[in-house]
Amino acid sequence: MLCSRSVADFGERPYAFQDPIIQTFALICRLSQKGKILQRLQLLFRFLKFYLLAKTRYNVHSPFVFNFTEAVLEDDRWYYAFSEVEGLRRFLRSDKTKITVTDFGAGSQVTPGRERSLGNLVRYSANSPLGCQYLFKIVDQYKPATMLELGTSLAISTAYQAAGSLNARFITIEGCPNVAMYARKNLDILKVKNVELVLGQFDERLPEALRSLGSLDYVFVDGNHRNEPTLRYFEQCLAHAHEGSVFIFDDIHWSEGMEQAWATIKAHPKVKITIDLFFFGVVFFRKENQVQEHYRLVPWLWKPWRIGFLDLFAK
Repeated sequence: MLCSRSVADFGERPYAFQDPIIQTFALICRLSQKGKILQRLQLLFRFLKFYLLAKTRYNVHSPFVFNFTEAVLEDDRWYYAFSEVEGLRRFLRSDKTKITVTDFGAGSQVTPGRERSLGNLVRYSANSPLGCQYLFKIVDQYKPATMLELGTSLAISTAYQAAGSLNARFITIEGCPNVAMYARKNLDILKVKNVELVLGQFDERLPEALRSLGSLDYVFVDGNHRNEPTLRYFEQCLAHAHEGSVFIFDDIHWSEGMEQAWATIKAHPKVKITIDLFFFGVVFFRKENQVQEHYRLVPWLWKPWRIGFLDLFAK
């Protein structure tokens, strides 16, 4: 059964996750596998641009954002839930079972065909271990009571998020019937009890899910990676948001269209703080922030030279 901090603290950390530099290298390798040569180069260029402009904990002056960096980017503790979900991920990576995938969004840049193996799906459609850990820590930090995910895939990131707030009401929507079937099996294997998986296209199921949840504490948009649909989902969810809501958008640098969507979201007058983690964009609506604040953040070990001279003595 998935455990969060409130149930069981920390398990043994696999070696591959001990070093942030290893995690960085793995992330870049994963990004470089997406798409054709030109698309790979464009994505890597976007990452380098992000990296050069990104700040660390030592360059953040907002107490709220500093607390975010400490809880999400700098907390290197390993939870039992991580081991359980990563064990399932390793098993699925070698699964050659072929299924027909119905994709209502931008599709895969890696395997454009409709027939894909489960191993292929978990390699190229599921969020990376590092990204999933960030999702867990965000949920664990803000403990939302109502949660929504658009794009279940094989439920790897779903399980991470569910473990962060075991008492939340969590609805996840998946458009492909075959993928949803295996997602349900994976949630059963992990004994996840607080997730309601809804089958159907986002445009059809999202209004119903929002009415059911009422006030929306947390939403993770991880599907249909295109400009116009992403903005449409944002506006629909925004009607149910409140000052404490947290919105997360996946793959905000995946394409020019997604970068445009992210820029539009950042400029919305109700948005007060955004945090760009490259693979995710996090949005807050805190009314106490009179002026919008936008951050690009990485763990300090990714850019250790950003520590100021006085910071060394302060330690």
